[in-house]
Amino acid sequence: MKIGIVGLGLIGGSIGRATVKKTDHIVYAYDRDESALEKGALLNAYHEVLTKDNAKEIDLLLICVYPDGVEGVLKEYVPIVKPGAIVMDCVGIKRPVCALMEDYSDKYPDVSFVGGHPMAGREFSGVEHATAGLFDHATVLIVPVHTPIEALVSVKEFFLGIGADGLVPTTAEEHDRIIAYTSQLAHVVSAAYITSPTAKSHYGFSAGSFRDMTRVARLNPAMWTDLMDKNADFLSEEIFSFAERMQRFGKAIQEKDKEALFALLFESNETKLDVEKNRLQKRNDAMKK
Repeated sequence: MKIGIVGLGLIGGSIGRATVKKTDHIVYAYDRDESALEKGALLNAYHEVLTKDNAKEIDLLLICVYPDGVEGVLKEYVPIVKPGAIVMDCVGIKRPVCALMEDYSDKYPDVSFVGGHPMAGREFSGVEHATAGLFDHATVLIVPVHTPIEALVSVKEFFLGIGADGLVPTTAEEHDRIIAYTSQLAHVVSAAYITSPTAKSHYGFSAGSFRDMTRVARLNPAMWTDLMDKNADFLSEEIFSFAERMQRFGKAIQEKDKEALFALLFESNETKLDVEKNRLQKRNDAMKK
């Protein structure tokens, strides 16, 4: 296949590097930042620069930009891609993106649209941090937008080819609700945790717990502001729910209520054990939905 990538950051660059290294597909890439294209070329993240001319030959166009940039990419490329082409985004928010795709699907019925979100990433941003192994054993969330089964099969085969374990079908609503907890809340908590004044005194006093808690506080503020803003309803609900649970811990500790504190810690330990029980089987079941 001929693969087009718009947005050569961590995700787009990693898709490109994995595709060039692991498949026979031809990769065309574009980024408005000329330095990203230069770095991507040095990292073998693509074969040729994506242009208006060769975009007409693309079989699968992957949109790997910030949420605010998706509409511009659709407007520029959907009218020129060939009939039967697949257009898929790799953005971490689905409701606004899939709503745009719904509109374009009505106007361009010969093009297949898929909302997507590879469950892989790093705390670093930019194509210089892209790796060919980023998607190894990852899952890819997909939201079909009146997508023909043949197009979904092509998407699945592509991601399997670059190392993913499979696709997990979902809806835009379910995606945004769960991602608010599994991804966005984690970044908020990490960001709030690292801004404690005590952080500047942690040297020699910290180990794995500190590193784990602060890893995703290193983030791209522009991208995460865009993602969180567009998921404000679900994310704020998760934040306030988390704050309420933290208040229970704070109250028990402040009042030296050992019984209440033990109960809270026991519940969290049991919940963790339950969540992790048969984790791989539950993951495999999700990919079979």
